[in-house]
Amino acid sequence: MNVHAARHVVVIAGDRVPASDLAFALTRRAEAGSIRVTVVCPVSEPAGGLVVYEDSRRDAARVRLERALDAVPGIVASARGLIVEAGVVDAARDACAQFAPDELLVCADLPRRPFGGDAAQRLERATGVPVEVIAGDSATTGSVQSVLAVASGPLPGMALLGRIRVRSRMSSARFTIACPAEAHHPRLLRLAVDLIRDSGVDARAHLAHPNGCVAALHGVQEGLVDEIIVAVDPMTPRRRRARPDWIARATGLPVDAVFEGVALDNSQLEEAA
Repeated sequence: MNVHAARHVVVIAGDRVPASDLAFALTRRAEAGSIRVTVVCPVSEPAGGLVVYEDSRRDAARVRLERALDAVPGIVASARGLIVEAGVVDAARDACAQFAPDELLVCADLPRRPFGGDAAQRLERATGVPVEVIAGDSATTGSVQSVLAVASGPLPGMALLGRIRVRSRMSSARFTIACPAEAHHPRLLRLAVDLIRDSGVDARAHLAHPNGCVAALHGVQEGLVDEIIVAVDPMTPRRRRARPDWIARATGLPVDAVFEGVALDNSQLEEAA
């Protein structure tokens, strides 16, 4: 197969990645002729003006990127992906300028403007490239689930890590652990990552809002989440403690609660400060 003769399709993996619809669209094109795919995943802006850590938004973008790449069917000649610091429309324009694709598939709800006409048509006029928007009412999940785990503090506890291990044996899943913390200390994040690795858990971690409920909402607002695991530690101050029932009502997602039996090691926190 001559990859260089293949049509180049750029996929913008925005706020929605309906895996089955994207796979169908790419399969239809690959059956008509050889294609190569570049997936561009924009890092989302904080929803509703919320202040969140940059690490968490990049983690969310990476999950969306991996889901989009998973949706690329095997008959596609080649596929690659990258994360960019831009909004959906700017990412699409930059990708067209950089890669000169033959077609653009946008997995996002394009912004609407009063009396501005069809958003896809505006993007076509701006880029000179045919545009198809793939965005349903909800992101259609594939076989791999995205699981957000909210720790009870800046370091994940053993009960939470144990629950993640159990969940990983049930079915394929990607895990992101949000660790509520007062501030973004790189050494504290390294401690959390080392603890996760030493526990044999395959997961990403980032420092999150110090309130567990807010940390969970940020995770859902920033990226694709199919289910949530929430750690509750009675030693955590009530104003910061995650409330699984409240999180389930606020997000509409299944929430599994795990209770940590011991407080975090203060010596570890002092070392990271």
